[in-house]
Amino acid sequence: MIRSLSRGLDVLILLNRRDSLSASELARELEIPRATVYRILETLTEKGLIDQHNVDQRYRITQKVRVLSDGFTDEEHIAHLSRPFLKKVTKKLSWPVAIVTVSGIDLVIRDNTDDMSPLAIENFSSGYRMPILHTASGICILAYMSPSRRNVILDTLAEMGRKHDKIVHQREPLKRKFSEIRRRGFSVHHRHRRHSDLTAISVPIMPENDEVRGAVTIRYARTAMNLTTAAQRFVPEIRIAADGIAKRLKLHLERQARR
Repeated sequence: MIRSLSRGLDVLILLNRRDSLSASELARELEIPRATVYRILETLTEKGLIDQHNVDQRYRITQKVRVLSDGFTDEEHIAHLSRPFLKKVTKKLSWPVAIVTVSGIDLVIRDNTDDMSPLAIENFSSGYRMPILHTASGICILAYMSPSRRNVILDTLAEMGRKHDKIVHQREPLKRKFSEIRRRGFSVHHRHRRHSDLTAISVPIMPENDEVRGAVTIRYARTAMNLTTAAQRFVPEIRIAADGIAKRLKLHLERQARR
């Protein structure tokens, strides 16, 4: 066990449970030397995971911690809820459909119909992770996400400095792209493959009076039809699926809240 890492996680867990604590309270409750607690708090503050209130000097977790926990919430139930809707779309349109949610700063495929689509060029397994800025699903979810949560993800990506996420530094073009997606109601991403260029179209899953929970995405060969035709044929169908999943998810969340 890495002792310093273990202690850092203990601090985050306790702060999450107690809302706010002073360095002395953390040292006492975790039975860690105060000097060690200060070093941990300094590191967590530098990483933006906690901050210290200017008035009472107590420490609190920041919204950035939510990035670490995304993907371990009710989105896990989406795979079970969505299967009938995804199958219905593929049965009608033949092309593969997937449901994707945010997990940390990436995306996770929760379920798809690659196994039943006669036109699937690729086959992705459930749990497959993808970069959020380079997929139709990711851009769609970010576009409909609350600005505060979206900024946390974008800021985290910028801090990580991953080569394939350079676009994160182009904030104004990204903002315009998000606005355009919200205006037309779906996102599009083209991807060059060795044997065929693929296009993905995504729509958001948004339970009533709730934040975006994921996206439904359809993939097709770009040579099969132009984007205008594809949008006319596919968007209404995947939107029906997304709305149906959103309603089922809302009922699930309401039942959970009553327990």
